Amino acid sequence: MRQWLPAFCGMTCLCFGPGLVSIYGFFVEPLSREFGVGVAMLNIGPVALLLVPGIVAPRIGKLADRVPIRRLILTGVSLAMLSLCAISQMPSLLLAAVGFLFFALGMTMYGPVVINGLMVKIYSGREARALAVAAMGISLAGTTLPPVVGLLLAKLDWRQTLLFMALTILVVQWTVVLRGIPANAGGVSPTAAQASGEITRGRPFWLIGFCVALGLNVAIVLAVCYPPYFISKGYSVAQAGWFLSVAGLAGFTGKGMIAWLGDAAKGYAKWLAAGLCLIQVAGLYALYSAADASAVIPAMCLLGFGGGAFIPMHPYLNSRYFDAGIIGQVNGAQMPLFLPFGLVGAPLAGYAFDSMGHYNVVLLALAVALVCSAILSLMLPGQKN
Repeated sequence: MRQWLPAFCGMTCLCFGPGLVSIYGFFVEPLSREFGVGVAMLNIGPVALLLVPGIVAPRIGKLADRVPIRRLILTGVSLAMLSLCAISQMPSLLLAAVGFLFFALGMTMYGPVVINGLMVKIYSGREARALAVAAMGISLAGTTLPPVVGLLLAKLDWRQTLLFMALTILVVQWTVVLRGIPANAGGVSPTAAQASGEITRGRPFWLIGFCVALGLNVAIVLAVCYPPYFISKGYSVAQAGWFLSVAGLAGFTGKGMIAWLGDAAKGYAKWLAAGLCLIQVAGLYALYSAADASAVIPAMCLLGFGGGAFIPMHPYLNSRYFDAGIIGQVNGAQMPLFLPFGLVGAPLAGYAFDSMGHYNVVLLALAVALVCSAILSLMLPGQKN
């Protein structure tokens, strides 16, 4: 069991890193009320969680291949959580926004680029299982953090809640990282020094980058669209919440499938990625056709299973085509490819809804994007042994 401590540590990093996006919405209304700005302006905040990693991830990826990863993670955790502490004391929205940018920078230093690279380096030959375990942290955050933050906000104001949460996470993460990640994990890689200028020259870099960019951004757009989609179909907010819970549980199952099957099927990685995209296409069709709640549930199971299992596909596919010594650089260098789809996907979906009053066209467009992602995956050449 001790050998899996780094994987469980990676799970907590992703839970208290990207997983914190699941509670962003709890702070929108209190911030709107205190600073006197509209909700639409505050909803721009998550864009920083795309922009900052997209800009700095290539550099962070290189660092992850050159310095001890535990040091990098602890620096990121400290920067992110101390930034949240500072935000809790800011007198203006502008200063809070600056603090949020530093939070996004810190989170990038212990986010997927670094953690997934660590999993590939430590668990050679078992990377699929390790990546799936780490990715479960995002699902864990979506399941546990919202009710906890809701209870805190019922007793404390937003400033006290944010401060308490940040300090608690800081202590927990330092304890877990010091316990779970070896001091010498990562470090300088001769392969990284030799290959840093060559990773973008081959087809796999671009095919994997665009394949994963399409697949993961479909998940982001769906996360934004689900609540208004269900409400527009006549379901209650409570029903929408249950539908999302079903998808979350199915996502756990999907990651578990990758943990169980991924290492055994590593020779068929590109087929596995394409299959997960097509499972989501089937889920979108089922959701598009659903006439009542009993038909929505299986659709959400398909979408949750396929989407949850696809989350580890980025580093998993890269591990099949690139040496572990440069995996951090590869993951980071591909992050800018996520920006075009991530920045326009959700706004275009909102524009379509405002124009037509429904998300039917959006569901069809997302299905097309997933089919394109599957095709890109299947275009990958033969894998390394």
